[in-house]
Amino acid sequence: MQTDPSSFFRRQTIFLTGGTGGLGGCLLFKLALKVDAHKVYVLVRGSVQRAQAQLEAMMPDEIAAIRATGKIQFIVGDVTKPEFGLDRVVLSEMAENVTVIIHSAANISLKASYRRAVDNNCLPTLWLAQFGSTFKNLTSFVYISTAFVNGFLPDGPVEERIYELGDAEQQLSDILTTGYPESLSQAQPTPPLFPSRYSFSKNLTERLLISRNPNLPLLIVRPTCIAPAISQPHPYYSRPGSCPMSTYIRQYLMAPDSGVIQVSPKHQSGSNIVDEIPVDLVANLILLHTMRGRIGIVHACSKSYVPRSLSQLHGTILAHISPHMPRDEFEYTSDCFMVEGDYARFWGIMGRDLHFSNGASKELANVRGALSMGLEGHDAAEFMATRARLVAKDVEARSIKNKL
Repeated sequence: MQTDPSSFFRRQTIFLTGGTGGLGGCLLFKLALKVDAHKVYVLVRGSVQRAQAQLEAMMPDEIAAIRATGKIQFIVGDVTKPEFGLDRVVLSEMAENVTVIIHSAANISLKASYRRAVDNNCLPTLWLAQFGSTFKNLTSFVYISTAFVNGFLPDGPVEERIYELGDAEQQLSDILTTGYPESLSQAQPTPPLFPSRYSFSKNLTERLLISRNPNLPLLIVRPTCIAPAISQPHPYYSRPGSCPMSTYIRQYLMAPDSGVIQVSPKHQSGSNIVDEIPVDLVANLILLHTMRGRIGIVHACSKSYVPRSLSQLHGTILAHISPHMPRDEFEYTSDCFMVEGDYARFWGIMGRDLHFSNGASKELANVRGALSMGLEGHDAAEFMATRARLVAKDVEARSIKNKL
């Protein structure tokens, strides 16, 4: 299936948040250089110079070409401030011209309290949706969520839909009043256990977005774990800390005795799928669904790439790190499955058996061209092996440096 996204995007003015993040930077690259977007407003914190330095660090060979298009307008603001801290003139200009909003900004900290997660992830999104509803020519409001909004579900299928969890408005009120979603626990026979307060804040945001904005052209995209890029902006592109599995590999290499993983009793051999998808495929899915006018919820998951099991991941790590680096064999246990603690719960996701559907994206598998979903010439096993070697090399170099 051939497609020419430029015929759509050259008529679009985009407002992009989170443009200096891993996914946001990839989207910026594609909007500027691959799909010929008419104009892109990019919300940045601090200063334009700081944002450009961050982008240059992530894609040093591409940033000059992005700037040279003349299509990018950085605007300084802060999603936690009223009206994002933007000047009235800028707000008026965007309301007049913007046709597509892509809201990728988020605080992904596992340490954030419920209140901080809501202040950073929920309230700004709700304001932006309200503001976007006033835009004269808005055709799409794209909210980047996470597939782990449904990490509280039991092992099994996870569909591209909302799973109800009681009164979202009351849960928001609880958090703003007491710092804890008390009504969520009271409404359930067993309180739902989320992988993190970040994932709960995204779940709450999804439900509120839909209930409060029935007429908004809303597309919710739920990536699973995001991996480094296959090829764009360049091979292995990522922002430090933005790829959970790379962080996991790094953590294991720095503390080999951390190789005990809690798994579902059905998967004590590590046969469950660790769901991950490269960032450039995620960006392509977002832009393809946007240009096709998709409304609703879509997963960006390994079914659009190459599903890999937990034991395959571990085998790759052990096979491709330096032989003189300290290591322990990985162990799987079902004892204390989904234990308490921010990091334990998050890494516990690796041992889950969640089957994310990708029905909305199946028809895109044959798309080729600027937003290709094809994997021709791509060796997923070698890609993962090289990635493990790169992480190991960096850990080893840092270890040597620290000893000097």
